[in-house]
Amino acid sequence: MSSLRQLWLAPALILILQGCASTPAVPPRIERMTAAELEARLPQPVAVLPLEQIVELVRQGVAAEEIIGRIRASASRYRLSATRIVELAAQGVPPEVLDHMVSAERTHIFDDMAADAARREQACLQRIEQEANLYRLQAMQPMWPCWPPPMNWVR
Repeated sequence: MSSLRQLWLAPALILILQGCASTPAVPPRIERMTAAELEARLPQPVAVLPLEQIVELVRQGVAAEEIIGRIRASASRYRLSATRIVELAAQGVPPEVLDHMVSAERTHIFDDMAADAARREQACLQRIEQEANLYRLQAMQPMWPCWPPPMNWVR
């Protein structure tokens, strides 16, 4: 009688252990972008107030604060290379205006990156919550669909 129960117990234990064993989830692979790919993905800045017009305002003797005010009012953005900054400085554009143009674009890029990171983090948290709910539901399921076993199994 005892040996029959042991024969029945061994396969049951094997089934239980197989149900607990699973392959671990593979973490997502993070793809890194090169600087060129990042530059290509960034939206191009909108310059409602063209650089030529800024140079013209400087030649007309408009103050740096007034030019910065016009840039802000027009919501113009500029992605200037070092060469272009040197050219604008040679044409008489004040350093305050150049600093504003560079810092405003940098701030805009960083704000976009922070918003994108927050959106991705929120999506990740939602996925974690969904998976946790799935595991909770699985834990609540009975391990054996027909427990206790029919009476003719045990003797």
